[in-house]
Amino acid sequence: RLSRKYALLIPDNPNMLTDIFVPLEACREARDGDKVVVKITDWQEGKGRVPIGKVTQVLGNVAGNDFEMKKILINQGFQLEHSEEAEAEAAKIPETISPQEIERRRDFRDILTFTIDPEDAKDFDDALSIRTLENGQLEIGVHIADVTYYLTPDSVLDREAYERSTSVYLVDRCNPMLPEKLSNNLCSLVPHQDRLTFSAVFTFDEKDKLLKRWFGKTVIHSAKRFAYEEAQTVLEQKASPELKANPIFEQLDWALKNLDRIAKKMRKEREKNGAIGFETDEVRFRLAEDGTPLEAYVKERKDAHLLIEDFMLLANKEVALYMQPPAQPRTEKRPAGREGAEIPFIFRVHDLPDMSKVADFARFAAEMGHPIKV
Repeated sequence: RLSRKYALLIPDNPNMLTDIFVPLEACREARDGDKVVVKITDWQEGKGRVPIGKVTQVLGNVAGNDFEMKKILINQGFQLEHSEEAEAEAAKIPETISPQEIERRRDFRDILTFTIDPEDAKDFDDALSIRTLENGQLEIGVHIADVTYYLTPDSVLDREAYERSTSVYLVDRCNPMLPEKLSNNLCSLVPHQDRLTFSAVFTFDEKDKLLKRWFGKTVIHSAKRFAYEEAQTVLEQKASPELKANPIFEQLDWALKNLDRIAKKMRKEREKNGAIGFETDEVRFRLAEDGTPLEAYVKERKDAHLLIEDFMLLANKEVALYMQPPAQPRTEKRPAGREGAEIPFIFRVHDLPDMSKVADFARFAAEMGHPIKV
């Protein structure tokens, strides 16, 4: 609320029980009735003292879904926009990759590569490649966008990414950790563009047994962007006429079916070794163009979803084994610090269960007709 001598922020957060005094010079371009974000700059003690603040963001005279989504982000402490300094630093990053950088990397640009993501995904951060080697073995690559190439330590972009710490996904949008030029462009594995990646590359024999693995920096060129649903139609032999008209459809069809076959074998092996599937129904929302919810539906997890998960799990597992292999003779050259010391590495470790609780659970499960060996 703007008056001739000062302004007041009337909070819409019920936990904030007092209005905030804003001097006119701290209002930026806000007008009476606008939604704004205010930062409290002073709140002295004593009777009748009111908090004093300054406007940091002007959202305008807004309402509806767009405002409610922005409000969620603001109330959780996230900035809606990147700083001018970060945007300026991103703008200076070249759109093309230098020949010298390509020379330093393993080149996958001529190998069939594609992404599989949700229909509404804006950024594509992982891709799969597959080819048959001369000896008949299959080489499969799991490629992750190499963001570190673009983030110089202690740069404005690096410090701002550190402050944000993550991209935030809401029902109808993503609030990205990095400016759009990076998040949706240079670091997104969009089709028909050369992109820098970090890759885990696996060789399988004719019986789909893992023989070799390689990790390193690469450059790729995605030939196709699949939505999960579209990839599933290929696996079910129900591809649309438009997809079948793609000049490389036969290669894509071959690739997806080979990846699916190996993924199913890996899944079966994991389950045999005691892996637990923590599957729960995920509710998704279908929205109109203005963000109004049209319907809620349960997302089905089909083979196309599981295929991606299986190869991401393979990459994670093999990296962990590479950095800290089981106690056995080494069969490959591994990274080491001075005098062969191990490199410090972050693992996500699940502690051993409390066996008394496991025994209680086993008794409960047995009463339900499910005997468990513990």
